[in-house]
Amino acid sequence: MKIKYLVLASVVAVTLTACNEKEQVEQASEVEEQTQQVVEEVSADLALDTQLKKFSYVVGVDMGGQFRTSDINIDREAFAAGMADSLDNKRPRIDKEELETVVQSFHAEQQAKIKDHQETQQMAAEKNIQEGTAFLSENSAKDGVKTTDSGLQYKVITAGTGASPTADSRVEVNYRGTLVDGREFDASAKHGGSVELNVSEVIPGWTEALQKMKEGAKWELYLPSELAYGPQGTGGIIGPSATLIFEVELLKVLGSK
Repeated sequence: MKIKYLVLASVVAVTLTACNEKEQVEQASEVEEQTQQVVEEVSADLALDTQLKKFSYVVGVDMGGQFRTSDINIDREAFAAGMADSLDNKRPRIDKEELETVVQSFHAEQQAKIKDHQETQQMAAEKNIQEGTAFLSENSAKDGVKTTDSGLQYKVITAGTGASPTADSRVEVNYRGTLVDGREFDASAKHGGSVELNVSEVIPGWTEALQKMKEGAKWELYLPSELAYGPQGTGGIIGPSATLIFEVELLKVLGSK
């Protein structure tokens, strides 16, 4: 019987991974944030007054976070009962034959969800590729827009007069990012102002463009998806194979990382 429960756990683990490929970074961040706030968020009627209780609660936060972000519905009472029965080494309330049926049914449902998700992503990617190709083709003919061998397009708004960074440099920048339809998806202003980053650790279009810029420069970048987040996108508003537009201001080269 224990083998069957291990099988079920494996199915859940695989499904969690498959359903969340594009959200892995976001999910990890969420879990970390929740873990840091364990004591503050716990209800007043549960005293986390020992290391064992705190660790147990963290495990619960982690498991709950995974299920919550994975489109897998869990009945809390049944889940708690199953956990308690297992910890108390009690006989499972579902016999072997029914357990097999439950696992197979769950697996089939999740595979269907994964297939639907993949089809939706494929349709979105095709749409984004068409829109991006049309945008870049038209944009390349506009005054002041230059295109590099990689497909990066850029327009110099302010040339700048300072030093240029290398791939090993750390820089301070202001930026604003939009989709080709004008929707903003991020901006340094949302994070309290300028940000510091390593030139070699950003998306390819940024790595290429920053090394061509000088301190004080302000450019507009037009990135085909292969120079941005590629066929996976990055969750939220940036879909698969999306072409992106960035306004980037290189404030300062901080030196090597």
